[in-house]
This record gives sequence, structure tokens and C-alpha cells, in this order.
Amino acid sequence: MMKRHYFLLIFCFPFFGFGQEIPNDFYALWASKSYDELTPKLEQFIILHPTNYEAIELLGDVYGSQLNWNSAAYYYEKLVKAQPRVADYHYKYGGVLGQKAKQSSRFDAFSLIHQVKKSFSQAATLDSKHWEVRWALVELYVQLPAFLGGSYKKALAYAEELESISKINGYFAKAYIYEHKKDIDQSNIFVKKAVNLRQTISCLKHQNKQQSECKSHNNSLHYDLALACITEEIDMRSSIFLLNKYISEFNSIDRTPLEMAHYQLARLYLKQQKKDVALHHLETSLKLNSKFESAKNEKKRILMSKAH
Repeated sequence: MMKRHYFLLIFCFPFFGFGQEIPNDFYALWASKSYDELTPKLEQFIILHPTNYEAIELLGDVYGSQLNWNSAAYYYEKLVKAQPRVADYHYKYGGVLGQKAKQSSRFDAFSLIHQVKKSFSQAATLDSKHWEVRWALVELYVQLPAFLGGSYKKALAYAEELESISKINGYFAKAYIYEHKKDIDQSNIFVKKAVNLRQTISCLKHQNKQQSECKSHNNSLHYDLALACITEEIDMRSSIFLLNKYISEFNSIDRTPLEMAHYQLARLYLKQQKKDVALHHLETSLKLNSKFESAKNEKKRILMSKAH
């Protein structure tokens, strides 16, 4: 089955640049995740070029990657006010406010969630093909309690919109909704529909970004597809390929924790009797989450079997 997803922290780019171009070394620091070095450079650059929205967005992304929601929200809000017709700005602003809401009191969360809904809805209105915000809205309405406006009906409506943009994303969104509704049979139907799009798995393998069906894939989809292949017992090599790809491209926006991907890889390698490789992935999983009981138990079983 698909594992529980987590509410989105959103940093997607392209950037929108105006005026003075950002120095190339800024992007190199971003790519290497050298945030402590990049942050003061960007802050100084923005002082000198206050209307460079590309730099403001990048600084918001940096703060978001550091889980500094207040600072990220500050810069994304500046973008929303300066460029209200750019869907991505609303999307990112809503995303970090959602993260703030998770850490706030019930009273503060209520006002923040209202703005999250508003920001996501605005992004969806501005861009009818914005699949990321529709995934975010699906997760939002599934995970919100009823008193904060949670609604499976609304989640399904956005999943329908998502399916019209990208069938495979739409199928997984519906599987996700029905899984939360505890309707496992219905969830499995949509998982199987997604798996049956065999050309999509091929597309992911060959990285042919020119094909239209490849353009709307996100990294989380690699995990979803891998888990679906495991569930349906389809081609173990494809599952391993997709999980490794998910791990290599993992970032803050991905819905499934990285330790879960390593755990799933360990289980696959155990089926191939590659205990040492499985053990490596379990140890990596536990470094990421020392309280991961399933990984602890699997590691214990391997060590006991190796002792005999």
C-alpha cells in the first residue's frame, strides 16, 4: 500500500528574474546546499537590487530549505504583493504558511490555514495546468480535520483536475484519498491504473523530458510508482531503480520521508538475499530517524540471521 504522505513544503523553480542577473556562484552554492554562505550574499544582493524577484524567490527557497518558515514566508509574501499574477509565488507562500500552521496553536493555525487555502486556490486559478498546487490542495483537504475545513469531496475535485493534467498524478492522488478514507479496495484500483501506464515508467527510466507524459512528473511520483510496483509484484528492478532515483533527487517538497525509501530498498534487497546491502539501507534509515521501529526490527532480524 501507499504510505502516509506528508503536508507539502514547496520549493519548485523556475525563477523569474528582473534587472541585474544573479551571479552564477549563487546557483552553485544553492546546488551544493551551502545555505550559510549563500544567505548573506543574497541578502546583500537584494539590498542593492530590491526588485530582483529571482533573488527574493531564491532567498525564500533557502530559508524554506532550512525550515525557517517565518523568514521564507516574509520573502514569499513580498513576491505575492509585488507580482500577484505569478501562480508559483502564491503556491510557495501557501506552502510555508502550512508548515507554520503545523507548529502553531489551534487558534493561530485556524487563521493560517485560511490563508493557505486562499493562496493555493489563487495559484490554481492563475494557472490551470499547475499540477503541484493541485497535489497540495488534495493533501490539504485530506489532512485537515473537519473543523478546519477538511473535505474528501473537495480533495477528489482537485484530484479530478490533477488527472486532467497528468493521469498518473491524478490516479495516485485518488489512491491517496481513498487510502485515507480506509477504502483500500478503491485505493488499489487507482494504484493499478497508475501501474498500467507502463509507458510512464519507461519515460521515467529514459528521462525523455520531451514526451508530454514526462513533463508533469515530480520526484514523489518515483516513490509512488516504486511502491505500486512492489504491491503489484511487478519487476523488482524497476522498483529498485525508482527508489534509488527518489533518494538521489530527494528534497524538501517530497511527500514521503527519506528513511522510508531506504527501508523499502532494504526489503527489496533482502528478497534478493543481499543482506549486506539491505543492512546498509536500514542503517541509513535509522540515521535519518532513530525511532523508526520497523527499520530497527528488520535490522535485528538480519543481524540474528548473520550470526547463525
